[in-house]
Amino acid sequence: MKKSFLVVSFLLLTISALFAQKNINNYKYVLVPKQFEFQNEEDSYQVNSLTKFLFERAGFTALFTDESYPEDLALDRCLALKVKIKTIPAFLSTRIVIQLLDCTNTAVFVTKEAKTKDKDFKKAYHGVIRKAFEDIEALNYKYEPLQKTIVKQEVEQIKESPKKVVKVVEAESKAIVEKAPKKEIEKAKEKPVKIKKEATAVLKKKELEVKNINVNLEGSYTFGNWGRSTITKDGDEYSVIGGDENFQFATIYKTSKSSIYIIKWAAFKQPQLLQVDAQGNLNVDSKNGTEVFKRVN
Repeated sequence: MKKSFLVVSFLLLTISALFAQKNINNYKYVLVPKQFEFQNEEDSYQVNSLTKFLFERAGFTALFTDESYPEDLALDRCLALKVKIKTIPAFLSTRIVIQLLDCTNTAVFVTKEAKTKDKDFKKAYHGVIRKAFEDIEALNYKYEPLQKTIVKQEVEQIKESPKKVVKVVEAESKAIVEKAPKKEIEKAKEKPVKIKKEATAVLKKKELEVKNINVNLEGSYTFGNWGRSTITKDGDEYSVIGGDENFQFATIYKTSKSSIYIIKWAAFKQPQLLQVDAQGNLNVDSKNGTEVFKRVN
């Protein structure tokens, strides 16, 4: 029985919010270069214009890389995928694949190889690009903001935890019923109901936390090598200041969600997603996982 209560306690205490991994629908934009590596000049054979048009037809918001970026994209380049058309050397044929790369130049999606033996360069490139786009259109792309994905997965994970708790206790109770005295059998039958009520109460509390976290960021936190650092508000932004010289090593920007922010480090070009948990700690989504910076006041 001790074992079952330890398992139950562990499950109840480890219900927490996690950052969701991105999928193709979490990217709001695609960036098309005016000149791919295989071209000798901008938009030769209207390849780039065709590529942008086909992305727009597939439901994406497509931009040329030399256009002025929308405000959200200027703030967070990771909202966009970069388009790369890679040619495959071949004798008397044109062969290509289309790659979609994220802000770390990691391939998120690659089409199957498309090829043609057409000798007219414009017809050949247009033909293989349209053929490769069959794979992109099959994605049925529809933009889904990442913040919504995070909250949705947090709630789904919270909802799943009470079910696991009840299953563990029911299994333990069944084992007891098979070999325990009558008094112990009655106790075992009562425990799943009791634990289910406790788990449901935790669920409601956690769902409320996910929806209503609204923490004032201003205050002191521990930031890794910077040690105790201070966050102060500056208009619509927050400055993160630390060290003996009071150096501003990061800036935090608001999003449409009260508990979701974007943090931009002075030492790195790449901004990161930041989430404030119920304890006021800062959870930053990095390539090595979630890094937690604890509030100290």
